Amino acid sequence: MARLFHSKRKENGRYYTVEGIPTKEEEEENLRALHRIHCYAEGPEDMEDWDYETLGDPIIIPEPGYRTELGGSGEIEIISTLERVKSHSLYYQENFSNEVHFNYVGGTASNPIIVSALIIERKKDKKKGHLWELIVRTKKEDYFILMYSPNKNKLIKNLKLENEELLGDIEFIEVKDNLNIVSDLVHMEDRILVKAYKFGVVYCKDGQTDERDMFSNNDPSEGFIRFMDMLGEKITLKGYEGYKGGLDTTDNTTGEYSYITTFKNFEIMFHISVYLPFNPNNRQQIHRKRHIGNDVIVIVYQDGPNGGFLPSTISSKFNHVYAVVQPVQDVNKDSYQFGIVAKNGVRCHGPVLPYAPVIFPHGDEFREILLTKLINSERAAYFAPGFAQTRTRRMWLKEIVERYSSPA
Repeated sequence: MARLFHSKRKENGRYYTVEGIPTKEEEEENLRALHRIHCYAEGPEDMEDWDYETLGDPIIIPEPGYRTELGGSGEIEIISTLERVKSHSLYYQENFSNEVHFNYVGGTASNPIIVSALIIERKKDKKKGHLWELIVRTKKEDYFILMYSPNKNKLIKNLKLENEELLGDIEFIEVKDNLNIVSDLVHMEDRILVKAYKFGVVYCKDGQTDERDMFSNNDPSEGFIRFMDMLGEKITLKGYEGYKGGLDTTDNTTGEYSYITTFKNFEIMFHISVYLPFNPNNRQQIHRKRHIGNDVIVIVYQDGPNGGFLPSTISSKFNHVYAVVQPVQDVNKDSYQFGIVAKNGVRCHGPVLPYAPVIFPHGDEFREILLTKLINSERAAYFAPGFAQTRTRRMWLKEIVERYSSPA
């Protein structure tokens, strides 16, 4: 068995997604889990433990500014589970809006916070109180918390005491006009919810290291077509009525074909470099770059073993994660080596990869793992510094807080 690759560099993030405000103990356990099951590199100095003789050259070349995941410890089973499920659903609408509950607003224009509280289990124990579920909405994310409290007044007081770093200085006002704020919160939840995904796909010929060459490819291999057929279904764009992902389905201005799929009730549109319009007089292939350069997640299909992918090859402020796939000819022509590289600031996320080198056979298992990783990657990227979704959330929260911040 190949020797494990472990980055010596320490991580400050956590692996497990806690859909509540994590305690110090939970943070410490998450950090221990992160080191135990993930193997990362953040630059050439972290490759000292890579066994080149056994593992060969890595399919991704680590460089500063990025976190490269080339393999895990193999200590646990690969579980393809979407993360932050409550945060990426109509949870408030489906579980709170039609029940008797309470809403509170507080914070400032730069840090607006809204809390919703619902009794989910009534208790006769006056000291312990009822079991409440709370949604604490901040400009970055939603926290889902379970707490015991005999009444709503003590509930908010205890919430602040137990989460001083996040809420200690916030003065909350209970919203009396609950009917209207419920409508506003349902509307906000629906508007900011991501209901479908678009992923870029760049076809890279063996040995190509210049993005201009990658974006100029027009003749993909049969292996690439098999890979795309595994991920989804090829469609004619003209007349297509599903999720468009920014592509033209009327006049073919963004190409004639693409691939789509549905995964765990989410529609996915792929922006595939070789199917987007090609301009022989434009070395930069701006039309292709316009779409793929604005995707948060990009698959790089590296059609050959000569030349590892350097994350900075593709210049884009919006691309945050690259999923690199390379066919492995000496094992099975329908197997793939796989790695992930993310910009610093993207939260750690699963599924956790197995031992390096990470190789999966062509088929449903790899499709499940890859698509789960891509969706989790995009969700993790929303927390990166300066991400537009954070600004959008803050504006929605700010507007609602200001509307209901005057005591009745």
